[in-house]
Amino acid sequence: MRTLYAIFIGVMAVCIGLFFLNIINPADPLLLVPQDGQNKDYGVIITDLHSSPELYSQSHDVDGLAEGLEATATVRTFDVNITSDNSQMLDASKARWCMWLQVFCVLAAIAMAILVVMALISFYINVRRGKVFPKKNIAWLAWAGVLMIVMSLSMDVSTYLERTLALDLLADSSWKPQVAVQIHHTRLVFGLAIIFMAEVFKIGREMQEEQELTI
Repeated sequence: MRTLYAIFIGVMAVCIGLFFLNIINPADPLLLVPQDGQNKDYGVIITDLHSSPELYSQSHDVDGLAEGLEATATVRTFDVNITSDNSQMLDASKARWCMWLQVFCVLAAIAMAILVVMALISFYINVRRGKVFPKKNIAWLAWAGVLMIVMSLSMDVSTYLERTLALDLLADSSWKPQVAVQIHHTRLVFGLAIIFMAEVFKIGREMQEEQELTI
């Protein structure tokens, strides 16, 4: 039993760690904001854009190296700060969807962390009372896994919408981002792992109930 709990706690720790390491990846909020001290009235920042194959193929010399050293750099990701005099330059519907999806991701992360902490504390308390598989804890874990999966997919959709917005704004330039849908498989796998762990505990609870009825 201690081994099972050790595995469970390890999975939870890795899931939470990976999630919070990726929570800021989608982007900053995609809202037009007034630009203080800028030549244009409005601006938007779009971050972590994966560059197009055209940019991949370009290399740039790195200056300022020590004597005898040579180096070149290539573009993999880039950020853009786009300004305009027109407040309608963005597709408002896409911008709103990006914003709401990112807000949902933050709320889902908070809810998932709360559920996991509550489940761990409750498991510890109930084990000391001789109740190894309390029903509510299993439900909390299952919901935490579902939240991680839904959060991950929402984050991926938000990132895709953000890149399509950037592509629209940069259509006539060489700085075109890739817009293919990219699924973050690691978060999905760990979300499924949490649900699987909840199912393991559910089976253990049913076996415990059957044993108690037999006795």
